[in-house]
Amino acid sequence: MYKFLLRPKWMAFHLLIVALVTTMLMLANWQWHRYHQRIAFNATLIERFDTPTQPLEQVLSEFSSASDAEWRSVQVVGMYLHGHDLRVANVSQGGRAGFDPVTPLQLLDGRLILVNRGFIPLGGSVLGAPDGQVTLQGRLRASSTKRLGAVSDASSGVLTEVQRIDITRLQQQMPFPLVNVYLEMQTSSPADDATLSRIAEPTFSNGPHLGYVGQWILFSLCALGGWFAIVRREVTT
Repeated sequence: MYKFLLRPKWMAFHLLIVALVTTMLMLANWQWHRYHQRIAFNATLIERFDTPTQPLEQVLSEFSSASDAEWRSVQVVGMYLHGHDLRVANVSQGGRAGFDPVTPLQLLDGRLILVNRGFIPLGGSVLGAPDGQVTLQGRLRASSTKRLGAVSDASSGVLTEVQRIDITRLQQQMPFPLVNVYLEMQTSSPADDATLSRIAEPTFSNGPHLGYVGQWILFSLCALGGWFAIVRREVTT
């Protein structure tokens, strides 16, 4: 009765269903891991957001790895290094497209830290960073990496507009060493340009990953159900 299942066209059909179900279960497993990664990320954010603001030097001495220092609130004292400004293009915030002005700040020990001063909507302009010594408070971020399919920055030359803050790449055009993190500024004394919007902080949502797990499992069950229905119909006819 079931010998027809061994015919070439049916074998091809079986293989197609196996491939579909395997792929969908792999995608469900991937989303499951993404869900747990997001939970771990949120736990890290909560722990670091609850940590009081500390001097930059203290955080850098305690956490040599950029990933361990990331998201910690720090106070930074130094002077902006004018003439080495750049902007991060193609960013959005609050549903608006725009750019982030970035200026290196020279620390008291001579090193530099890149400061993302805020967000400016497209068509807007921003004044230069304040002169003289400034005291900043903000959160540390690790160097950005290129995502799959994203636009690349030129590998050489002086960049005035970038797609991401890649500290290693930008070190090429800086006159002094950069620390291995950059700062997303939240407050400045004296005050910076009033047109700047503070960089939005990350959300603590777990995202849609758990829902996607259920969807991919449901799709795989539908594929198996479809296979069973087609085989049953063939048997009864």
